[in-house]
Amino acid sequence: MVVNVYVEGGVINGNVDATTSNNSEALREELNRFMQRALNRDDISIVVKKCSSYKEAAKQFIKAADNEENYLYVDLDRKPELRGEWFKSLSDDGIEMSQNKVEHVSFWIQEMEAWFLKQPEAIELWAEDENFIRKPGQNSPLSEHPSIKNKDIERLQQKASYLMGVILRQVFSPQEKGKKSASGKVRDLKYGKLRHAPGIIAHLNPTDLISKDNELKIFCVKVKSKTSK
Repeated sequence: MVVNVYVEGGVINGNVDATTSNNSEALREELNRFMQRALNRDDISIVVKKCSSYKEAAKQFIKAADNEENYLYVDLDRKPELRGEWFKSLSDDGIEMSQNKVEHVSFWIQEMEAWFLKQPEAIELWAEDENFIRKPGQNSPLSEHPSIKNKDIERLQQKASYLMGVILRQVFSPQEKGKKSASGKVRDLKYGKLRHAPGIIAHLNPTDLISKDNELKIFCVKVKSKTSK
């Protein structure tokens, strides 16, 4: 069985440079691999379709044929108890979704980067791959970082993508540690979704993340229930 997953994120081919386009495709590919690993079923083939904005992803998902297995995966951009607000906002923008389609919508709560903050060891493994250097005094596991330690990641006051930037900037130095900006200062490591997320996703442990992320767990259960074992 082929399952199409329309996702927010990335760019559509157009007026973008080659690096951005390649990073966007890398994000799609790693999400594809991760979801395939999360399902752990040889009889299900995942096809992730990147759609740039959440509105564009929703539109393509709504237009998709009803005789296919289609799902939508987007940022909720609000706390989990406000899930209904997302659908109302979509409707207010003139994008109507049938109840049947609603049942096939899953969310990153509040953003995709919440996956990384729920499993900070994946960030550490990625940083090792990139040969990033820990700054002086920053030797504790990332799970001990005050921005996420003992916190409910889905109810953080600040965006997960913003906190990713904070953690990377405070804990790691870029590989080119001598590289300086125009002002002469050594450049901080800045988080970029297209640039960094693919490598972090590659290190996510799906079994562990499913136990920590209810949306991902429900997504996998729904997809698996559509085909006989």
